Amino acid sequence: MRIELAVDAITDSAYDTSAHHKIRGRIWRALEKNEEHANLHDTDHGIGFSFSNIFPWGAIKEGDRRYIRISSPRREILDELIVHFGRNREFDVGQMRFEVADITGHAPQVGEAGSTGRIDTGTGVFCAINRRLAKEHGLDTSKIDAGESETKLFWRPEHGMEALQATIRRSLQRTHEQFGEEYYDGPTEVNEPLFNQIEPIKDDVTYSIRFQPATAVNRTVILSKWRLGYRVRNDTHRYHLNLALDSGIGQRREHGFGFLNLREQNPPRANVK
Repeated sequence: MRIELAVDAITDSAYDTSAHHKIRGRIWRALEKNEEHANLHDTDHGIGFSFSNIFPWGAIKEGDRRYIRISSPRREILDELIVHFGRNREFDVGQMRFEVADITGHAPQVGEAGSTGRIDTGTGVFCAINRRLAKEHGLDTSKIDAGESETKLFWRPEHGMEALQATIRRSLQRTHEQFGEEYYDGPTEVNEPLFNQIEPIKDDVTYSIRFQPATAVNRTVILSKWRLGYRVRNDTHRYHLNLALDSGIGQRREHGFGFLNLREQNPPRANVK
């Protein structure tokens, strides 16, 4: 489930490509009066949402219309945001100042068993591999051990696709355990892959950006963007894919990383005799 805010610029401004923290702050301000949410603000648990960039990209002129999408596996989070932005129309992100003009809801679905399609990452995937996962995949942990890479390694192509997909599945497993349906097994509890095709969107595969996870903290992080193909195997796999659409993939999703868009969905092919 997701909502899309259509926002109109109320002043000229440059496009801020590192506005993740500021966008997250604006969303949190919409939720801060809920005590349950406020208590989780600075924890590792989060409340379960992801968001896109403000799009389309480019210099902003007064009167321009832009859009932003916010998704969540929790309907109540989106309902709160709809109420808030219906009453509080300002959407200021640093020097980028907007007013909410319209709010629409969407519920993209990957389709029934046998359906095929493609999902694209709308924002870069944050994939940090911890020591345990690095050792499981035979990766060099010397930088972690020497304290040169904090406690994790940012994924790079030389680490291999298995490590990337394992990190994605583990993050989605955590979302399943926090907000998902107990009826289904989680993504790490099945032996089949989440996606049957995974191709980089960018020629250089990975890229770096400046990231401000807190007001006084500036970091450089390494991200990647992907085209993700799928064929729905069964009801459990469909649940996993739809959960990924609602929550995003990878880590730091509440900071705007790993947001997903359903680009193509094809129904099962009929048997031809």
